[in-house]
Amino acid sequence: MAFLLTGCVPQTKNITKTPIIVRQSGGQGLLIAECADKNYLTNIASYIIEGTVTKVESKWNDEKTSIFTYSDLSIDNYLKGDSLPDDKIQIITPGGVVGDIGQAVEDQPIFHQGKKVKIYLQEVNGEFEIVCGRNGVEETEKAGLANPASQSCIEKGGSSFAT
Repeated sequence: MAFLLTGCVPQTKNITKTPIIVRQSGGQGLLIAECADKNYLTNIASYIIEGTVTKVESKWNDEKTSIFTYSDLSIDNYLKGDSLPDDKIQIITPGGVVGDIGQAVEDQPIFHQGKKVKIYLQEVNGEFEIVCGRNGVEETEKAGLANPASQSCIEKGGSSFAT
């Protein structure tokens, strides 16, 4: 006696999520006086996110004529805008250092691995950019400060020390 079992097994797709790419060009924050105004940044931004920089790497382009820095960010919080399909973005900025050669580009945000940041993003035609270049990025944790009293001292023009 033989049994024939039939049924339906739903197919699952192995979906690989790729981070949202944010391409940044140079100089735009210096052209608009309003870029220093947080209300302007907030109104223009489609998204305001807080996150942690997980990786920073600079590389030559294929022609070896320009250096670009690739900064990966894990999104911790959305302050404005709906959640993105993946809570990771990659920000590509012109400039960086590869070996002994550095290329600086005006008005670019500089990201540091492990830092927490707030970023004002604008979506235009399905592509993302940082509003007002470096003015659209804020570090949300100060580096190298032992405690809030040190921060207060520095903000008042003093020097902080530890013994």
